Amino acid sequence: METQQTSETKGPRINTQMLGIPKDEIRRIDVSEAEVVRRQYLSHIREPQVTIRPDGVQFNNAAIQILEGAVYIYLMVDRKRKWLVIREVEKDARDAQRWCSVKDGARKSRKITGADFSERVYRMMGWNKGYYYKICGTPALPVEGEERLYLLFELENYDRYILTEKARKSAGVLDEEVGDEELEKIRAEAEAARKAKEEAAANGTKPRKRKKQQHPDDWEDDSFGEPYAQHKDRLQLPILQKTDDGQLTMDLFDDTSERKRE
Repeated sequence: METQQTSETKGPRINTQMLGIPKDEIRRIDVSEAEVVRRQYLSHIREPQVTIRPDGVQFNNAAIQILEGAVYIYLMVDRKRKWLVIREVEKDARDAQRWCSVKDGARKSRKITGADFSERVYRMMGWNKGYYYKICGTPALPVEGEERLYLLFELENYDRYILTEKARKSAGVLDEEVGDEELEKIRAEAEAARKAKEEAAANGTKPRKRKKQQHPDDWEDDSFGEPYAQHKDRLQLPILQKTDDGQLTMDLFDDTSERKRE
């Protein structure tokens, strides 16, 4: 099956005139085993991101700007790859979801309340409700079919942050859902933050407000990321076929299979 060439596969045009070196004299290297540094290890505050909490989901303004003019979207979940894929749809499309507010023509981030959706995502990913999760997004195109821009979030590549006790209560999270071991860790972090704040106040300095992020357990401490060969081959969107009523066949997270088993 042929795949579309992207900017990744085409690569930039090589102009060596500015270097003053003939092209055939430039050293050639193999980067297939070099690790692509995960952006989670660097500052990515201005990157497109989605935040998933136990009671809903929210896309930041950087994510919203990627799909130009989009007000209504499909949230599509690829269970096998653990992907959340976003695409623009018309307002009256079945399962369309408004993902931003619009004021004076400007689109802004808004929280999408949806405990049922979050429950399914947390369960699918094995996430703990004592935390909320941030995932960076990547623009993507389908391998085949309709030429349309998508926004792809790989849910396994997350930053994890502690939910405060107040936030957990607001989201309806019970202590039993978090578990004794995680609660102990969370309370220890909260106590450490409280002491740091008191110490800063006593010294007349400002406490650090930076939230401590946590990464997936299977990310090795001495690893920078995935090898380049694996990294560039992995991001391929599945073929999206249309049904008789014009809908796309990718999983819209209706959870039908689970309801049938209940």
